[in-house]
Amino acid sequence: MAGKDVANNFRIVLSLLLMVTSAESALGATTDANPRVADVLGALQRLSATPESVPCRDGDLSVPSGGHLQGIQKATIAGEPFAILSGSAARESYLALISLADSPGQVTAIKPLMSRPFKHAGGFQVCGDYLAVGIEDDNTKDTSRIWILSLSELLKSARPKPVIEIKRQGQYKRATAGAVGMAKVAGRHVLCVGTWDSATIDIYRSSGKPLNDPTCAFSPFETWDLKQADRSEWSGRDFASYQNLNLVVGVKDQVFLIGFARTGGADVADVFALDLGTSTSGARRLQKIRRYSFRGRKTSFRHGAGLVVTDAKTLSILSCGYQKFVIERFQ
Repeated sequence: MAGKDVANNFRIVLSLLLMVTSAESALGATTDANPRVADVLGALQRLSATPESVPCRDGDLSVPSGGHLQGIQKATIAGEPFAILSGSAARESYLALISLADSPGQVTAIKPLMSRPFKHAGGFQVCGDYLAVGIEDDNTKDTSRIWILSLSELLKSARPKPVIEIKRQGQYKRATAGAVGMAKVAGRHVLCVGTWDSATIDIYRSSGKPLNDPTCAFSPFETWDLKQADRSEWSGRDFASYQNLNLVVGVKDQVFLIGFARTGGADVADVFALDLGTSTSGARRLQKIRRYSFRGRKTSFRHGAGLVVTDAKTLSILSCGYQKFVIERFQ
């Protein structure tokens, strides 16, 4: 009996150790995807057309001179909620961190990304514990970089470095990266890179490895070109100068691309169905299915706007000022 008791006790201890190890792994684990949304159009339809203010103090920090804010996202880093803003400046591109743990929020850091000529960080997207941002030379307009950053590294490092970098070089206004969206679809990450005014959108797909795996790589999938698009079945034939592009995924892996712009006196979020099937013609890759109109009070989608996916039923939109840390939320 004593031998059996020892064996049983050993199994119990081993089981407890495995449970602790599993819990520790879960706490330290990262996610590389946003929640999938049950009804994307319904969630957007429920948003108020007018925003509420998100008060924040800048302390001793200000928007770097020579440029302006470009994009905005919300993220949880080390258990604390942050608004993250991207921007351009005379000498370098950057991300600004605003802690939302208390109200008003507090601008806590300006994180430089790249120096001239890559001084223009554009619209971007948070994807789980990572973000994807385009950084371009907005003078020559023929070269850019796509950076995928770990949010924890962004919080800790004075000058964060990417876990993945995609180098782009090409034709005038065709190799820029003014707006970047990223999502995980069916086990692979998809990147959509809007060029100048998003007149073309370069689509990349990952190898399916985790983003922090050194072997993870992105390959070009297709370039969608507005001039060649089949708009015969679009909900509206107009296409705006989208300054921010975000991807959201439905529960059945439907992919929606949302473009934010200021047009016709309104802030608009245009929703496109993105068909990633290999048999789909490039002309029909994007199908516009809905436009939602908003009206910022102190912010504009011409500057920075971004989608926040809270859970399977809840979306909201953040918008920021031009050269001031002003945030509004549509929810």
